[in-house]
Amino acid sequence: MNSIALIGPRGVGKSKISKRIGKKLDFPVLSTDSIAVYELGGISISQFVTEKCNGDWRAFRDLEFQILTKLENAKGIVLDCGGGIIFDLDKDGNEIVSERKLNLLRKIAKVVFLDDDVKDLVEKVVGDKSRPDLSKSEHYEQILKRRLPLYKDAAHYRLHLGGMKKEEAASRIVELVSY
Repeated sequence: MNSIALIGPRGVGKSKISKRIGKKLDFPVLSTDSIAVYELGGISISQFVTEKCNGDWRAFRDLEFQILTKLENAKGIVLDCGGGIIFDLDKDGNEIVSERKLNLLRKIAKVVFLDDDVKDLVEKVVGDKSRPDLSKSEHYEQILKRRLPLYKDAAHYRLHLGGMKKEEAASRIVELVSY
């Protein structure tokens, strides 16, 4: 089996599920966000976007592309992707699907979209100061409604969690990609 990449919105459980998949398959688990923090010299993504980029996500989206480029030839890994991994910004600052990152991601791994109910996702992240604001003008629920169909289109597989335990989700993903 080749590599597996988990995509989906923040709060869906990508990090916890990826660790369980890694144990099941004896694959190392890599987090694009953890690699980014390392590449940024240890400052948080929130601090980088807010203080170094004046709230503009462009530089961080470019860093994600650089990380995927470094992982392009990786085999036998589980990749826990940050919630915005499949997005870039257009010239006007609007979020668009990133063909450059998506092509690399699909080359590296079977891409699995973890999905859950919008209400549950919003409840998990509201007030979490460790997560940077995605937008000054949109509520997280609006962002989710725009992003969810794009995640679905980007993935090879989709798993709706709907209260599923993390261990069960990991087992289902291993089954999905082990065709």
